[in-house]
Amino acid sequence: MLARLLVAVPVLALMAAVEVRAQDETPLVKLVKSKVKDEKKPFAITVEFKVKAGKEAEFEAAFVPFLEASRKEPGVVAFQLNRDADHPDMYLVYEQFKSVAALEEHVKQKYAETLVKTIRPLQDGDAKTRVFVVP
Repeated sequence: MLARLLVAVPVLALMAAVEVRAQDETPLVKLVKSKVKDEKKPFAITVEFKVKAGKEAEFEAAFVPFLEASRKEPGVVAFQLNRDADHPDMYLVYEQFKSVAALEEHVKQKYAETLVKTIRPLQDGDAKTRVFVVP
């Protein structure tokens, strides 16, 4: 009985750890994992935002510290905020990562959490995300 217990406890602990890790995945990480075949290869994402009228400067200002910090991450290849020349309330963020693991590390950063909380009320609708694989 003791031998079974000694085997069962580590197995249950491992199962719990895997379950917690799966719950910790953000919707962005889940989306990328569903699209990328080789998680060790580079990939890019674009995120399109529509911003509430009059909130453009606040939206752009929220990105400044985030972009500076993100570009210093070893797994980040590129990170750019772009504003549509014809539609000033539309923004496109281009992000390229060395691997899915790099994205997973990126979304854990405090500045990423702060950005999401700051820009969400400035958005007019949901952001649209696309995933691109490097051929």
